[in-house]
Amino acid sequence: MKKITLFVLSIVALASAASAQIVTPQNDFTNNPDGFKGRTVTIDGVNLRPKQVVTAISVGAPTKVTVGKGSTANVVASCKVIKGFKSIDVDFNSDPTFAACFYLPTSMFATLPIQEIVKSQITFKGEKSTGFFINLMKLQ
Repeated sequence: MKKITLFVLSIVALASAASAQIVTPQNDFTNNPDGFKGRTVTIDGVNLRPKQVVTAISVGAPTKVTVGKGSTANVVASCKVIKGFKSIDVDFNSDPTFAACFYLPTSMFATLPIQEIVKSQITFKGEKSTGFFINLMKLQ
């Protein structure tokens, strides 16, 4: 009985590990980020820019809104960094205009090479309104 239980548990573990390693095409994610809300996503071939400071991002196309007495401003969202994380600029080759807040643990940020662009595969989870938290990074 122990052998059967162990065998079933190992198959379940292997199946869940295999499904977590599926790489999502960049276009699928950038065209519909809300479809991946709360799910773990792995995307290959993104460009990380560790030297670029990210404090706010443009939300969609530049939209004009009235502020005060008829003045206008572009709509932006601020990337609020949580303690233990750093904000990082992530560029997608398939959609260079896609903008969202991405956060990387400080310890993982410290391991990045000091250069303008770092090509990598990232695994993250989150949603566009609050930001995406990168939990795995594989440099290429």
